[in-house]
Amino acid sequence: MNNITERRVDNGSAERLLSRSDANDFICDREDPIWVGIERAVSNGCGTVFVSDGTGVLLGRVEIDDLRGAIAAGAHLKNATLKQFVKPISTNDQNSVAIPVIDAECRIVGVTLDHKRRFVPVAEPDLAVGELRNLLDAFLSTWISSTGAYITEFEQRFASRMGMAHGIATSNGTVSLQLALASLGIGAGDEVIVPDFTFAGSANAVIHAGARPVLVDVDPDTWCITPEAIRAAITPRTRAVMPVHVFGRAAPMEEISDVAHEHGLFVIEDCAEAHGASYNGRPVGSFSHVSSFSFFANKIITTGEGGICLTNDADLAARLRMLRDHGMRPERRYWHEEPGFNFRMTNIQAAIGCAQLDRLDELLAMRRTVQSIYEAAFDGIDGIELMRKRERPYEDVIWFACARVPASARPHLIEACRKEKIDIRPFFNSLSSMPAYKKYARACPNSRALAREGINLPTSRRVTPALAEEIATIFRVVLKDHTI
Repeated sequence: MNNITERRVDNGSAERLLSRSDANDFICDREDPIWVGIERAVSNGCGTVFVSDGTGVLLGRVEIDDLRGAIAAGAHLKNATLKQFVKPISTNDQNSVAIPVIDAECRIVGVTLDHKRRFVPVAEPDLAVGELRNLLDAFLSTWISSTGAYITEFEQRFASRMGMAHGIATSNGTVSLQLALASLGIGAGDEVIVPDFTFAGSANAVIHAGARPVLVDVDPDTWCITPEAIRAAITPRTRAVMPVHVFGRAAPMEEISDVAHEHGLFVIEDCAEAHGASYNGRPVGSFSHVSSFSFFANKIITTGEGGICLTNDADLAARLRMLRDHGMRPERRYWHEEPGFNFRMTNIQAAIGCAQLDRLDELLAMRRTVQSIYEAAFDGIDGIELMRKRERPYEDVIWFACARVPASARPHLIEACRKEKIDIRPFFNSLSSMPAYKKYARACPNSRALAREGINLPTSRRVTPALAEEIATIFRVVLKDHTI
């Protein structure tokens, strides 16, 4: 985001001006092949490129949707170039985020980005050229199912990055939790301690394994399960504890591991929302017998759907692999030692994951930038508590930029933002408050308070200081009218 200035236009919409040198991903020549337009439209994140006549004079724009259709129709087989798909520029096109800046000779000298011209989702996958090229490579290799070089590479590299020896990729994050439970022999009659404040997939995995989730409250400041809450919930039937690193916030894993070890319990970390977080200098996911990560489209890195189990135990890794693949022994095809699952990731998913893993530091930095943008915009607004940065031993990451707001005002804040084409979302509900978990419910006041008051703000590279300031202005107006 170098050489970018913020400004306001007459209609009050938020703009970001890129200089000519920083706008290269938006500009193509009319004789460029359509694949050049596709890669640049993917790279700039706006799905559009501007086409010049070769001397810099603007001819019009090409949208990625037009190029998708062209590829589907086989236009690339006819050496199609971008000039065949050029559309005239219209500054009234409310879906066009990118607007060219031209000089007196109609040459492109920059690009203005106005993300409010298009609906701003709370999350969107951040995909680039590397993901596209890997995807095509996996497709052309014909290894599109659950075997392939990308799966092996992704498993090994992701495990290494998270401080574990073995990675077992799965079809999604929830089944990776279920696979972890099954591999440890947890089932009927067993109890697993789960925080009440987490996405339902954590408890669902326990239930579908045949065990009973024991729901406990979370700390109001860390939002995570505590060693004290775990200790108080242990019974003779407890087999495991499942700490969740919620919203990128690391749970106190050394202390939790000590309690688990003291009572002979398995530790299964749910790291779905915390790729790259650490506790006391050690990556989350490396404190457990088995840890689980999710790669759903809204996660820090994505494979579309997908998940992974990590472990340091070679024998346990072998069991995880066997159970993932129908319970077959890898050295004896179609010989089933026990009933397993089809929880496999595809090579195509892993191809995307490898490219995302290449960009993990970049994606984490982008989210930190978004958080700092919101901190500046929301400074001084009474009634809003942004998720606070914690000091060591906690080394959190940003999954979503989060805030706590007055519960009575939250629905009005959400509605007011949606009217301005900005999506903000409430936190997930306390598990104990929902019908599906009624028989497991406990008094969890901290969890319920977070569920009533929490919101997720748009968190993507589309968030600019001007957009954050617009959201902050909406909040100021709504909170003035809807106070407790």
